[in-house]
Amino acid sequence: MIKLSNLPMHILEMAKRYEKKGENMEVFPAKMVMDGKSYYYFCYPPSWGQLIVREDGVVPPVEEIKKVFIYSNGFNASVDALGTGGESLRKRSMKKYTQLQTLLKKVEQLFQDIEAPDDVQESLASFQKAPDVIIKHQEVIERSVNSARKLTVDTRKRGVVTLEEDYPKMRGYQVEMVRSAYWQNMIQFRTAADREKVMEYLASIRSLSNWKAWWLYLQLKTYQKNMYTQAKNPKEYQEFQELGEEIFEDIPLGENKELLEEVQYLRNPRR
Repeated sequence: MIKLSNLPMHILEMAKRYEKKGENMEVFPAKMVMDGKSYYYFCYPPSWGQLIVREDGVVPPVEEIKKVFIYSNGFNASVDALGTGGESLRKRSMKKYTQLQTLLKKVEQLFQDIEAPDDVQESLASFQKAPDVIIKHQEVIERSVNSARKLTVDTRKRGVVTLEEDYPKMRGYQVEMVRSAYWQNMIQFRTAADREKVMEYLASIRSLSNWKAWWLYLQLKTYQKNMYTQAKNPKEYQEFQELGEEIFEDIPLGENKELLEEVQYLRNPRR
């Protein structure tokens, strides 16, 4: 793994020339390789300043290394997203959703025994999709974050990120994670009306003589209270609608506005 302490002296001295007072220079822990050429990627917190230094110690002009920078910055952004938010998503327990699956199976049996109306049983089938989809996409999140962690460790061990190969992989893991988290939330909004219909029907048949319906209603009420609905969570619904427009649009790197805006922070010379 590359550190400031083990950098070649000519690279360290060149990078220090671009460090300003009050900044703490950092180096990405692996060389960035593109088109057979190797580069070191520096940043200068707390500022947004960044620098690309070629392996021979030359600081190329922005026009020459713009693609290298965009890929390097994108790789680093994906690593950060997967290592922070991704780890938080990965660690979420699915116990309550497996328990919800079990409860809904009992409701399904009850509805079959009492011959509940077809529309109610259809709404129950929709309700059952919610925990199924959430659990399925949790498996994708866990796989994506674990794969990203492994790739991060591998690139740091070998001290090299081959951008043409490693960036698409890392970006792919991030996209899979974000899209799965999106579906985990959207399935709650999309099944809200059907969930409410099931709850209303259970409420209508509960009684002292029908204790099973009463017990299932009380158990499900907690889940229903904690799940998203458009009426209860309009702000979150709007945010996920906007997010959906972004994460399913495949924007080429060279047209990604956020990454292109980062170019302004490069301290490489401009012709």
